[in-house]
Amino acid sequence: MNTATAEDGVRENVLDRKDALKEKVNGMMNVSTVPTVLKKIMDLTGNPNTVIHDLVKVIERDQAIAMRVVAASNAAYYGFSGKIRTISQAILILGFDLVRGLAITTTVFNSMPSEEKERLLELWAHSFETAQAAALIAQRTGAIEKESAFLSGLFHDIGRPVLLQVCGNDSGISPFDRNTLEDEEKAFGADHAEVGSWFAGRFKLPEDGTLAIRYHHKPEACARPSKLPHMVAIIYLANLIVAGNETSAPSPDHEGILASLKLTKEDLAMMGEEIAGFKETVRSYYI
Repeated sequence: MNTATAEDGVRENVLDRKDALKEKVNGMMNVSTVPTVLKKIMDLTGNPNTVIHDLVKVIERDQAIAMRVVAASNAAYYGFSGKIRTISQAILILGFDLVRGLAITTTVFNSMPSEEKERLLELWAHSFETAQAAALIAQRTGAIEKESAFLSGLFHDIGRPVLLQVCGNDSGISPFDRNTLEDEEKAFGADHAEVGSWFAGRFKLPEDGTLAIRYHHKPEACARPSKLPHMVAIIYLANLIVAGNETSAPSPDHEGILASLKLTKEDLAMMGEEIAGFKETVRSYYI
């Protein structure tokens, strides 16, 4: 077999594995397997005639979702830190789209194997902190709505628990480890960022949010006709603030991304300190 034929075979194998993985991800939460509470929340939040009281009655049936809805409404950028205590108040502040996103992510995290509980809690904390950092950046820059930034930040690492659910740990690589994207692609057929974008697309997250999930580690790879979407830039920076340089390397386009949002390194450092200041408050909601 010549070199060209061998390389073609490898490419075909990779594509076959990716297609098979994508099919598993798309079927992961189809109508027949979606938990009853989540399905009802999705139905209600998608209905323009829904009133808050109806949604409260459903959310009350799932303690984890209820706690995280209240936690999100107490995020620092809303200005109500620690003051929101009821689900109805939280829904008024967050809006239906964010409540729906919180319900989806909470359900995914809670459906994982119990032996991964500690790592799932850490990943949830990272996702929640990244969501808050994204909202702060959006608020400070005025580039996009802070609620949209929060939702995309919350979803940015959803590919990790999704990979665990559809692939398990049989590959010898855990989706929770800070592997290189290349290692994940070799082990699973796609990396967690791409898998997360498939999952987000399955639940019809806005296009810029789906792109942000896909390129939150490598914004320079986001080929767009014009400039990098603000959402992609913001989620990349938010993840960098929370994860730190030890686990998330800066993009080659880092300086240009900062400039596109009229931010400086000092601005990022200050927001990082602000996020670090309320980590304990965040963690009190998911222990």
